[in-house]
Amino acid sequence: MTKFCVLAAILSAIVINSQAQPGPPELDKQQLEIYVRYAEGFTKGVKITLDDPTPSAIKDYYRVVAHLIMGAQKADRVYYVTRDGQHLIAGNLWELSKNPFADTLEHLPSNGPSFGPGNAKVTITVFSDFECPYCREFAKTVRDNLRKKYPADVRVVFEDFPLDAIHKWARAAAEAAHCIANQNPESFWLFHDWLFEHQQEVNQGNVREKTLDFAKGQNLDPAKVGTCIDTHATAQVVEENLAAGRMLQIQQTPTVFVNGRTIPGAVPWSTLDTVIQMELNRPKEIPGPSTEKCCEVTIPTVVKK
Repeated sequence: MTKFCVLAAILSAIVINSQAQPGPPELDKQQLEIYVRYAEGFTKGVKITLDDPTPSAIKDYYRVVAHLIMGAQKADRVYYVTRDGQHLIAGNLWELSKNPFADTLEHLPSNGPSFGPGNAKVTITVFSDFECPYCREFAKTVRDNLRKKYPADVRVVFEDFPLDAIHKWARAAAEAAHCIANQNPESFWLFHDWLFEHQQEVNQGNVREKTLDFAKGQNLDPAKVGTCIDTHATAQVVEENLAAGRMLQIQQTPTVFVNGRTIPGAVPWSTLDTVIQMELNRPKEIPGPSTEKCCEVTIPTVVKK
């Protein structure tokens, strides 16, 4: 009976506490869409869908994602709304006690193919498109320089962002690359380099054939790779990467994140190197990327486990 009363008291306290905490603001989405459309200058041809507000990395501010669609083109914009729902912020939102890229880091995927040590001081996440000539240029910059200068300090993560509207075989190549990686993760990077090197030889009609030829040369099982391609077994992975990229407001490829700092375009090695140095020599007053789990809720228990 005593144990029950203690548990009941704890649960009652949790309920009371949750009721005391105000939830996300309620928005008039129709009014907000009208305002955003006018303020941003979006034409009538742009379809706007607004998500419900969700907590951001900064207390009392909530993220509102606007999904923009015009024909085959898709993009996302992130806004921040105050708790009263009356003030909308477009742009970066910084809290001086936190890393300036905390919100980006919270939404940045990290499970793509990678090279470099897992405990590296700097993580570079590259959203790329295999048919994009600028992505080819940047990929060469990364592969030619990073391992030589920063073998222990930098990790690179690859994420897909095929631009379907202008690149007809990029998505198929992305799916094929994951089919290769499923058999041998290290072969992904060999295929990554091979695709960019032979970009001019690949087209919408021969992606499958080129991938199978590569698989044979790497002693992979071409039959399994072919089945993976034909069944679109990795399509969901590519689609999830695209969704993550749009959520991060990516509008071009390549787009690179260096410890959360956004760098659009195929910047030269000198620029990338400078940004890496900024992270390696970050002032002690600036918090680094958090290693804590975000938004994890634990229920208190009487007996600690």
